[in-house]
This record gives sequence, C-alpha cells and structure tokens, in this order.
Amino acid sequence: MDRRRLIIVVILALGLLILLGVVGVAFFGGNIGNPFAEDPTATPVTPTITVEAGQPTPVATAIPDQRYVEVVVSLQTVPRGFRMTAAELATEIRLEEEVEPNVITNIEDAVGLFTRTDIYQGETLTRDQLVRDITAVGQNDYGPSSLIPAGYVAMSVPIDRLGSVGYAIQNGDFVDILITFILFQVDEQFQSRLPNDATFFLETEQETGTSDEEGNPQTETVPLLYTLSPYGRFEEQADGSIVHVSPSEPTQRGVHVAFLIQNAKVIQVGPWQPPLPALLPTPTIDPEVDPEQQTVDPPTPQPTPVPDVALIALPPQQQLFLKYAVETNSIIDFALRGVNDGELYPVENVTLDYIVQRFSVEIPPNFTYITNTGDDMFLKIVLEDASINPELIVTITPTPEVLGAPVEEESGNTGH
Repeated sequence: MDRRRLIIVVILALGLLILLGVVGVAFFGGNIGNPFAEDPTATPVTPTITVEAGQPTPVATAIPDQRYVEVVVSLQTVPRGFRMTAAELATEIRLEEEVEPNVITNIEDAVGLFTRTDIYQGETLTRDQLVRDITAVGQNDYGPSSLIPAGYVAMSVPIDRLGSVGYAIQNGDFVDILITFILFQVDEQFQSRLPNDATFFLETEQETGTSDEEGNPQTETVPLLYTLSPYGRFEEQADGSIVHVSPSEPTQRGVHVAFLIQNAKVIQVGPWQPPLPALLPTPTIDPEVDPEQQTVDPPTPQPTPVPDVALIALPPQQQLFLKYAVETNSIIDFALRGVNDGELYPVENVTLDYIVQRFSVEIPPNFTYITNTGDDMFLKIVLEDASINPELIVTITPTPEVLGAPVEEESGNTGH
C-alpha cells in the first residue's frame, strides 16, 4: 500500500512540473530558456522622400571611408641647430586628408637631422624644417652663428700659409692652437725692455778767448752730455783700465714659452660672404642686332683669394686667452685634427728649461778656441726682389791670417 502511494505522489509531481513549464512558455513567448533562439530581425523601413512638383529628384550620395595616418610631433621646444633624437619625438593620429605631403610620418626619418628653425612643443614636423647638413644651412640662411656649438663663442684670428697648415684647414674642421709667447726682461720702474740707455753729464773747462789783467786766459765750465745706448756695464781690466761692455746684439733675446689650446672648431675660413642668389640675371640681347651674330662673353674667372683670417670657436675662457695672444703679437699656429678625434691630451708648456730637462741636454762648457766656420770664405749673395742679381755677387778672398800661410794669386781662384 505504501509503495502505491509513493508512485502516485511521483506521478503527480511530474505532472505539476510539466504544467508549470507549459504555462511559462505560453506566458513569455516561448523564447525564455532557449539559448539557440534567433532574435527577431526588424524589417528595414525605406524612408519616404516627398518631392514637390517641379523639383529634381534627389540622388543618394555615398559617404567616403575616412583614413588616418601617423604624423611626427615634437615633445619639447628645441632651438635651431638642434640635432633631433628619438627622445624628443612622438607620433599622433591625424586624418589623411588634413596631412600635407611634406609632413614627416616616420620617427626614423627625423632622427639625426638638424632643425633649421625653432620648433615648439607639440608642433608637427615637416621635411623643410629639418636638414642633414647644418653647415650649408648655416652659411646660406643664418650665417656662421648657427654653426657655433653650445657653450662656445667665436672670434676671428689672423692666419697665414705656414700657420694654417698650408691653407688646408676648412670650415667645420677641429684644430689645436699652438701659441708661443716671447717674454722680455723689463725695467721694473720704466716697464721698458732692458738694457736701458744712459746719458752721462760731464763738465769740461773751455777757454773763453779772453784774459784777465795778469794775462791769464779766462775759462768757463761747459756741460757735456754723453749717451750710451745701450748702457751695458763698466768693467775694470787687469791693467787697471776701465772699459764699457755693451750687448753685441741690437735687441734683447726673448724667452719663448709655448702653450696649447685643444679641440677648437673652425667655423669659417676667410671673410664671410653673403650667399649668391639662386637665379643669375639673364644677359640682355640687343633686338636691333641679328641674334646669330650676338655672342655673350662668359664671365672672367676670378682667382681664389688667399684667406687671411679664420673664425675659431672656443669656450669663453680659452677664447679670452686666444685674444690676449693675438693682441700681444704672439706666434699662433694651427694643428689640424683627425676626423672624430675629440680627445683632450695631457700636455706640458714648452720652454728652454723643459727641453734641457726632458731630453737630458748637456750644456757644453765654454771653449777658448773653435774650428774654422769658413764664414769669411763663402760667397755672399744679395737677394733683391726674390731674384739673384749676378752683379751683386762678391768674391771674398781669404786672408793670410785665416789660412795661416801666404795666398798665391791664381786666375779663377774664388777662394772656396
């Protein structure tokens, strides 16, 4: 009996569940619980356009597809002459129709180039704003100022053929500057070179040409000025006599001290010239003359002028040192550096003491005799206007004192 009741309860429960399912499907439209049911598709409604009488029928226009491109912009403000790196660049998305043809669209195309003008933060980069050779741009657009490195100043320095490596230095080269100062001893009070000149005031008695009552000739004291130039010094000889000793050379020998300024940049060689116009004027043809008979003479080639000045860039302190060397008429030479050689080498200033100590030069003692140098037996040639004048050739015949024996006269003997 219990078993029958259990079966009846199960059948009633299943029937109730089936009834609830049927009611749910009917109430919710049959889509609830069916994940594979398709959404009803709305039927497109064609818009109705009302056209008044006499008006043209409108034509539907297709909307074009909008395309976008990347453009390169600057992340910060940079001055002219700045070399761009990837750290200053980024890209932005722009409509292709709004981008001009000269806009840079790839960061790699801008890396390593120099700015021709100031570029501000967020500005879109164009190809005419950047250049690979900043030297040409500086010469043509802005002059030498755009070629001076940051922290440097430029000053003009006189050059010649020997000091400028035979005029081999060119714009953009790096050079070392060799400066030799010539030091002279000066008088501490006068601040003039030694030795000084000396003027002696002497007094002498001279007869006036008259006599006194006793017939003695009258005399008067007359001052006498005697100048020694240079002064030198007085020395007492072994016999007790006093002699005046003066320098054998007309001027004092200077003491040379050499310095070195490294890694200076050559901004320009020769005077600055404004850039020539891109288009030269067209020669004018006379309309009254037959064109076939008219000839236009080509311009006469002008010789290249020899440069006598160079524009050198250095840090301010070194530039002031170079200015002092120029104004004191020191000897200035340039040594050309190799490409990409920016190393600063340790150097010492060179003087005569440095040469003696560095190379262990032994100073020979003074001798009481020397070998014959033959100075009085060589032909002395006088050069005039860089050409030899045969009429000025003088033959020097050695004296018996030089040869130590009498000289026999022979035809054609020139004494050498």
